[in-house]
Amino acid sequence: MSKESRKKAMYLLQKQDRTEFQLRDKLKQSGFEAEDIEDAVTYVKDFKYLDDERFARNYVRYGGEHKSRQKLKIALLQKGISQEIIQLALEEEFEGNEREQIRNWLNKKSFSAANVSPEERQKLIASLYRKGFKLEDIKSVMGDTGVDFIED
Repeated sequence: MSKESRKKAMYLLQKQDRTEFQLRDKLKQSGFEAEDIEDAVTYVKDFKYLDDERFARNYVRYGGEHKSRQKLKIALLQKGISQEIIQLALEEEFEGNEREQIRNWLNKKSFSAANVSPEERQKLIASLYRKGFKLEDIKSVMGDTGVDFIED
């Protein structure tokens, strides 16, 4: 049991909320041994300072306004959150309307169906798709604005 590893864990969590995966990684980078990392993680979990479910819920709640479900899911997976916790958080916390997000993004880009070349349309579609939006939602929203699609 290392008092230093517990202090470091508390310090790291004081600065920002982290997942268990992220905390373990930071402690490992700081040179702590596996048993000290395990002790520190158990310690902070016992005091509820570390909670992956809470982290995922907050991430979805505050990121859902600007990110697609898919983008949120990928980000949480990269932070070491389990599929089950991600699914639960998305079901219970995601309130974003992805079609509305697409509309807002297109408005921000001053999108006008009449003034966009087919190549520019494809770039917009590809950009939205990379942001994690479903192709059917993109097509639906752009279709609402009178956009023609180039199908391969």
